[in-house]
Amino acid sequence: MFLQKNNTKFINSYFMKLAFNLANLHRNMTGINPSVGCLVCKKNRILSYGVTGIGGGPHAEYSALTNLKKTNNLNCFVSLEPCHHQGKNPPCTKSIINKKIKNLYYSETDDDPRVQGKGLEFLQNNRVRISKINNTYKDNFYKFYNDFNKNFIPKVYAKIATTKNYYSFVKDRPQITNIYSKKLTHILRSEINAILIGVNTHNKDNPLLNCRINGLERLCPARFIIDPNLRIKKNSKLILSAKKIKTYIFYSSKNKNKIEYLKKKNIFLIYLPFVKKNEVDCKQILVTIGLLGYKNVLIEGGYSTIEKFIDHNLIDFFYFFKNNEFINKKMSHSFKRIYMTLQKNFKYQKKLQQVYLKNNTLTVFKK
Repeated sequence: MFLQKNNTKFINSYFMKLAFNLANLHRNMTGINPSVGCLVCKKNRILSYGVTGIGGGPHAEYSALTNLKKTNNLNCFVSLEPCHHQGKNPPCTKSIINKKIKNLYYSETDDDPRVQGKGLEFLQNNRVRISKINNTYKDNFYKFYNDFNKNFIPKVYAKIATTKNYYSFVKDRPQITNIYSKKLTHILRSEINAILIGVNTHNKDNPLLNCRINGLERLCPARFIIDPNLRIKKNSKLILSAKKIKTYIFYSSKNKNKIEYLKKKNIFLIYLPFVKKNEVDCKQILVTIGLLGYKNVLIEGGYSTIEKFIDHNLIDFFYFFKNNEFINKKMSHSFKRIYMTLQKNFKYQKKLQQVYLKNNTLTVFKK
């Protein structure tokens, strides 16, 4: 692609928007890494481009630069400051130096403590000219990523499905929602790092909590279970699949036999003392998940788990599915109070009508 307009500021801003458009392609699909877009240009012609790979690697700069043959007087546009640390992927700053990039344009600095300006400083010390282009993208693209790097509290989603009159269980029905809502749930799972449930939900439903969308199976989130008294049933689907998908249990019990059994099944156990009788600290759970590197978490628990996180104001997004049925008998807890709390306390609400989900509705609440 070649731009003929002789306006440097306009052209640079245009290239940066393209970098963000690239980053948006894999937004929420790059695991614990941010999604970054990168363009390599010469004389306003795009020579190469890259985006952070699904799952977090390879990084955008590496993808854009690795097969590039021309290595003089090149300009590089990145949506986020290049990394300068060795992780699962090599430092992007070294790729930039090796390809003799002359000018690097970036939009936002990386608030990851391992970066925080170190990448830009290293490039400047190696004679790369650094220029900042203010972010003109449609939203604050890296807000939650940078917030996480400051407080290590993950972004929290929650999901529940109920009947039209707010009950979450119908006798002899394994699921309330239909195939369309179910697929939307699996897409949501592919976009988050971790799922959190309570032991009651685990023992009642025996869920697998993975992503079952063709092509996205490798994006299964880590699984966390709140089980203070280690009541988890042995040989459940989660326990039997723990070697393939990381599985953690928050516990307070001193049941040595159960602890040893779970360790042998490749379960990661996290001790969390009670703050009250049989109650654990919800915020401490989130901080622990964050310190393990998981930047967002989806709560798919039952009534008591969701109620605790709602009452502690710890949920950022809530997905409330409803079918079009009324049930007369109270087969489960009513989620009407939680629904009313969401309507009262959450600023943004968007409702997808039945036409999209075939006799189901979805209301998305955002704090």
